[in-house]
Amino acid sequence: MRKAGILAVAMIAIAATFGTAVASAKVYYRTPFEKVVYKPKRVEFSDLTLTKLEWRHWGTKIARAHGRSRINDCIPYCGAGTIHFGTANVRIFRKKTIAGKVQYTCIKGTVKADGDKSPVHFCAP
Repeated sequence: MRKAGILAVAMIAIAATFGTAVASAKVYYRTPFEKVVYKPKRVEFSDLTLTKLEWRHWGTKIARAHGRSRINDCIPYCGAGTIHFGTANVRIFRKKTIAGKVQYTCIKGTVKADGDKSPVHFCAP
């Protein structure tokens, strides 16, 4: 009976050790311009910039963030477009190991500015 208890404690200790090692592995994000960053505070697209991103559940299957958005409407063309500011809610997912680093490769969500919602979606190849 005592051996079974010691064995159970040993198994729990081993599981906790390996679980901690897996959970503490650093996960990065691959941006649309191929930059690899850890918990990005800023993500840039061609006419959209997400800033002040605050992440929840980083390292899990899906990480979520809330932040600010800066959108260029590119009307009549991007150089003369109007800049709109608003909020952003995004999630990143699809983890892959690239060059020895675990990286999220997709971002999806919505940005809201001036009462209009627009989708955000990008997946790195």
